[in-house]
Amino acid sequence: MKVNSVPFSFYVKCLYISSLLILLLFVFTESTYADDLLPPTFLSAISDQDGKVPLFWFNTHPDTSELVYHGNGMIYGMFVVPPWHENCVAVRMTSPSLPFYLLKSKIYVSHHRIGPDTNYYDYKAPFFVTVNRDSGGIPQNWFLDSISAQATGEDSLSDGEWVEVEHDLLMEDSTFWIVFHWYEETPLSPLVGVDNLTNVGNSFWGKRTFFHFEWHPCYYNLMIRAQGVTISDTASDVDSFRVYRSTDSTSLIEQSNLIASLPGSPSQYTDSEVIEDQTYFYRITSITSSEESPVSNQTEATPKRRAELMVDRDEFIVHLSAGEQIFDSMTLTNSGGLPLRFKAQIDIKETDGMGESDQFGYTWTDNHRQPGLEFAWVDTQSGATRIGQSGDDKQDYGFSPLGFHFPFYGSTFDSLKITSDGWLSFSPVIPCYTDSFLCYINKCLPYLWGPYNLLAPFWDDLKLTDSSAIYFFSNSDSAIISFLTLYHYGSSNKGPYTFQTVLTPNGEITFQYLYLHDSLYTATVGMQNEDGTTGLQVFCNQKPLKDSLSIKIRPSWVKVDSMEGCIQPEQNGMLNFTFDPFSYPRGVYRADMLINSWDKNHHLETLIIPLTLCIDTTMDTTTSVDWTDSEKPEKITLLQNYPNPFNPVTSIQYTVGSRQIKAAIGSSVHTTLKIYNILGQKVRTLVDEMKTPGNYEAIWDGKDDRGKDVASGIYFYKLKVGSYQKTRKMVLLK
Repeated sequence: MKVNSVPFSFYVKCLYISSLLILLLFVFTESTYADDLLPPTFLSAISDQDGKVPLFWFNTHPDTSELVYHGNGMIYGMFVVPPWHENCVAVRMTSPSLPFYLLKSKIYVSHHRIGPDTNYYDYKAPFFVTVNRDSGGIPQNWFLDSISAQATGEDSLSDGEWVEVEHDLLMEDSTFWIVFHWYEETPLSPLVGVDNLTNVGNSFWGKRTFFHFEWHPCYYNLMIRAQGVTISDTASDVDSFRVYRSTDSTSLIEQSNLIASLPGSPSQYTDSEVIEDQTYFYRITSITSSEESPVSNQTEATPKRRAELMVDRDEFIVHLSAGEQIFDSMTLTNSGGLPLRFKAQIDIKETDGMGESDQFGYTWTDNHRQPGLEFAWVDTQSGATRIGQSGDDKQDYGFSPLGFHFPFYGSTFDSLKITSDGWLSFSPVIPCYTDSFLCYINKCLPYLWGPYNLLAPFWDDLKLTDSSAIYFFSNSDSAIISFLTLYHYGSSNKGPYTFQTVLTPNGEITFQYLYLHDSLYTATVGMQNEDGTTGLQVFCNQKPLKDSLSIKIRPSWVKVDSMEGCIQPEQNGMLNFTFDPFSYPRGVYRADMLINSWDKNHHLETLIIPLTLCIDTTMDTTTSVDWTDSEKPEKITLLQNYPNPFNPVTSIQYTVGSRQIKAAIGSSVHTTLKIYNILGQKVRTLVDEMKTPGNYEAIWDGKDDRGKDVASGIYFYKLKVGSYQKTRKMVLLK
C-alpha cells in the first residue's frame, strides 16, 4: 500500500497559522475581557433633562458610609393624632463628598405605645419616605422619591427596629433631606424614634398649610440615617474610560456604539448628542495598559423638555353689584415635555378701611374703620338655650346645631362647640385639652398647639359666676353665641366681659363687644384653620377692644375651585373663579394670584395674575367714578342657559349694557360669546360682533365650529363685552 507523503512546508504553515490564531485570541481576550481589571461602579444616567443626558459613575474602589445625626438611646417616639394633613418629620443630611450615591435610608420605629390612649399608635402601621432637595435650610415642597415601608414587629419585645428603605439615587447636591411621612389614610400612627442628643439643626417636623409645608426645628434628634457610596481617596489605577451608548439594550458593546474616551480622572460625562423622548442605554469600561475591563452596570435615560406653563389670561378686572356673583375661568397649558405641578395662592391687598388678611383670603374690619358698618347687639336671652352655670371654668360644652351649613377654611360645618374660655370650635378633636394649659391660656394666631377650627371672640382664661351666662340661638339665617358678664379667672376685679359671635350661612363672622369693664385684660381675637397652620389674627394681648365695637370677618371676595394640581405634557387645566362681594362696601379691591409651578427637575418662574374687583363702581386710572340713579346705564348680565341640562339645543340670554364699560348709551361695543370644554379648549363661537346695549339671545345646538356634534359633559359659556367678562356652566346630556 502506497502512502501519500505531505510536504514538511505544509506542517510549518499550519503551525504558524495556529500560533497566530492563539496569539490573536489571547490578545483579543486580554483587551476585551481583562477579568482582573474592575469596571466603574454605580453608573447612573439622569433622565428628563433638556437636550442632554448627564452620566455619573464611581471608580473601582468606592467607600460605603453611613450618615448619623443622633445617639443610640431612644427616649420617646414622635407621633401624630388625627386629623392628619401630610404631617412629616425630616433630617437634613450632608454627604462627605460629591457625587454621593444614596443606597438606602434607615428609620427607627419604636415598639412602645406612649400615652394614656394607645389606640392612636401602631408600630406596624405603614408610612412612606421621600428624598428632598434642600431649599434655604428646609426641605423643598416637592419630592424626588416616594417609597412605602412599615415595621415588621418580628421581635415585639425589643424597644424597636430599624426599617430600611431602598432608594438608589444619585445625589448631585451635598445637602439633602430624608423625610418620613405618616399616611393620612391610615387610622393609626407609627412612632419614630427620638433621642436626647443635643439638636444641631438637622431635625425638623412639618405640617401642610393651605399652600405649602411649614417646617419647624425639632429640639431632639430623630433616629433617621442615610447609607451611601462616595468616591474613595485611594488613587485610581485607571488610565481612561470608554462610554458606550445605544438605542438597543441588546447590542451595546460595539465599536460603533463608542461615543467617548475619557481620561481616568473624570467621574462624569454629559451626552449632548441626543434626541428628545428617545430612550438611550449606557455602559462604560475601564482601560489600563491597553486592557479593557468588563462592562459596568447598564443604565438608561430619556431626555425630555422641561415643563412650560402658559396661561390665557394676564389679569382679571371684574365689575359687579352688591349681591351679584360672577364666575370666570383661566386655562393653564403645559407646553413642555414633563408633567407640571402647580400651586396657586391669593394675596389680598390691603384696602382703606380693612385690616389684614390671611393666606386663605379672609379679611377683617370694624365699625370704626368702615363707614356704614354698625354695632347692632342682638339680645338672644328669650328663645335661646342657656349654657353653663356658676363656677364653670375650662369647660367644653360640646356641640350645638347651627341650623345651616357654615363654610370655614374650605370645609363646611353644621354644628360647633362652645367653651367657657371665650372661644368656639368646629373641630371634634381639641388636641390642646390633652394639656389644658394650651387651651385656656390664650396665644397669638395661628398657633399650632392651640384649638383647631377656632373662632376666638375673646380667648382668655375666663370663668362663670352667679351673674354669668352663655346663650346659644340659631335658625336658618344665623347663629348667635352670647357670653354675658364673664370674669377673668383668679381675679374678681378683671371683668365683667359681655360679647357675642354672629355667624351667617354665607361664611361671614361678626364679633360684638357690648361691655368690657376693665382695660387690663389679655385676650386673643381672631380665628384659625383645622390644623393651626393658617389663621387671621385681629388682636393679641392688645387693648383696642372697647364698648360697642363690632368686628366683621369676611371670606375672600375671590375663590378658586382648585388651588393646586398636575398638568400632563401638552395638556390643559382650568382654574374656575367665583367673584362674590358678600357685604364688602362699594369700592375697588385688588389681589394677586401667585402661581408657583415646577417639574421634577426644574422650578419655574412664579406667575403673578392681578385681580381687580369693582363693586358698584367703575375703575379709572386715578379714582373710581360715582354714578347717580338717573345716570345709571343698563347693566351687563348673562343668564343661566335654558334648559339645563339640555339635549340637543339650549338658549343663552344676555344683556349688553354700558354701566360697567363706561360707554355712552347707544354706542356699540365688541361682544363675544364662546363655548369652552372642561379642558379650557374653545368649542364654538356663537357671537363675535359689535353690539349696542340691549337684550339678546343665542342658540347653541351642541355642535363645534366645524359642525360636528360634541360629546356629553360639562361646558362653559363666556360672555365678553369690552373688557367685562362673565362665565357660566352648563351640562349637555345625550
